[in-house]
Amino acid sequence: MEPVDVVLAVVCAAANLAMATVLLVGSRGGVAVPRIFGRPQPLLRLRAAMHACLGLGLGVGMLVKDAFPPDSTGDAVVFHVVRILLVAGLVTALLSAFRYPRSLSDKAAS
Repeated sequence: MEPVDVVLAVVCAAANLAMATVLLVGSRGGVAVPRIFGRPQPLLRLRAAMHACLGLGLGVGMLVKDAFPPDSTGDAVVFHVVRILLVAGLVTALLSAFRYPRSLSDKAAS
């Protein structure tokens, strides 16, 4: 794996896991919906799960895939686990996107 690929994988994993942590911490207290970058964030735990799946699937999966020789059992297992994590992240992203569509006032503000 090239050094640039390693840096991208680490940054991807760290950014997604940091976002999952921020969302989980924000979901613990208060009744107000937290705002990130000025936008309200509904379904915090669902979105935290999405970011955790994406961080583990993309970042950690890219780092681990070179630990096993090609066409080995370990390589196949990592491939299937990463695929499952990415599909889970996609499904949770779609669930959170379509559950609360943006209102007209949010569209006018952006």
